[in-house]
Amino acid sequence: MVIKMDQLILWGVITAVVAVWFAGAKLAKKGEWHEDFLSLSTSKSLLGIVAVLIVLHHLAQLLGNLQMEQGPLAYLEYVGVCFVGLFFFFSGYGLFYSKNHSANYFKGFFRKRLSKVLVPFYFCIIIFVGFSLMMQMPMQPAEMIAYLSGWWLLNNQMWYVVEIVFFYIAFYCVFRVVKKETTGLIIMGILIGIMVCASILIGHGPECASDKWLQGEWWFNTSFMFLFGMIAAKHEEKLLAFAKKHYIVILVISTLATIGLGIPTISMVNAGSYYCEYEPSFTLATIFGIKFVTLLVQFSMVFFFVVCVLLIMMKVKCHNAVTKFLGKISLELYLIHNLYLIMFGYIGIGNITQPALLVIVSLACSLLTAFVIHIPVTFISNVIAGRKKQTYSVR
Repeated sequence: MVIKMDQLILWGVITAVVAVWFAGAKLAKKGEWHEDFLSLSTSKSLLGIVAVLIVLHHLAQLLGNLQMEQGPLAYLEYVGVCFVGLFFFFSGYGLFYSKNHSANYFKGFFRKRLSKVLVPFYFCIIIFVGFSLMMQMPMQPAEMIAYLSGWWLLNNQMWYVVEIVFFYIAFYCVFRVVKKETTGLIIMGILIGIMVCASILIGHGPECASDKWLQGEWWFNTSFMFLFGMIAAKHEEKLLAFAKKHYIVILVISTLATIGLGIPTISMVNAGSYYCEYEPSFTLATIFGIKFVTLLVQFSMVFFFVVCVLLIMMKVKCHNAVTKFLGKISLELYLIHNLYLIMFGYIGIGNITQPALLVIVSLACSLLTAFVIHIPVTFISNVIAGRKKQTYSVR
């Protein structure tokens, strides 16, 4: 009976997230489109909900690791990679769009761009280190320096910031020197490819510790969506014209491709394809080949998923006060939520044994903490960047 009630509650959580997502949604009329579906305000609202879904994705993994009933969250266990793909797409799109639409965009680039991601990054690092010390986790001075600097990741979910900073720096260096956009995009693709290959070969580290840079498939399985975001910004008018002309066909193909590619993706991931470096009989070429094939299939699924979402956004505008709020705290939510998965799940503080209660408490604490730290984080990043207030008018 308890399991059944837990399942109902978890369905209620999923339903609530979907209800918030589509509250006040506006459907475009036949032959009309939401031309602002790629605007910063609309994309931030989407990414706010996506951040919540990523938390639920990690909670599904937590429940599985603790051998608890996942209920409807089981459907989210394998699609977290798709949600991250959306973050990379809009990051790439936003950078390239801003470059072409903002005067003197590269002036103060690092101060303005990096402050947005590095301030919450280091703020959350301090919280995690403080929590670890409070829990009496053994930590040598050199290790503490490595963790505080971000060279080692006490919370391996922070990998996203490390990678996005690398992409920002690469973008700046490439497009400050290269004036021909196509050439610049090719160079960006090569740099991302080098990082992907390096991560594939590095593997997961000793005993799957994954606290060092580039260790783990999550470092590379969505990276090229950043490049596709930039390509979409460069060819936006042509792509939109094509999408409008063949809307239904593209939507159907993308939906079927997402589902069709999801089946082999789940099969390969469950078979441990990304962990084949631990097979002693495999050569380096074999390991790279197996991982590359898995990446090719999984990334294709992510690509078509993102296309599906973008097509839906062209017709359905989801933007309300709650999604706008979630969009503001999306990065803080992403960076901090693992604290509560560790606290309530792996350590067992509070002795929470019911899956639904574990999910609700972890999600609620994550949202509250993200909101609280967003206030000082925004103030500090605005001071560093020289912004008087946060704005959603410029990407």
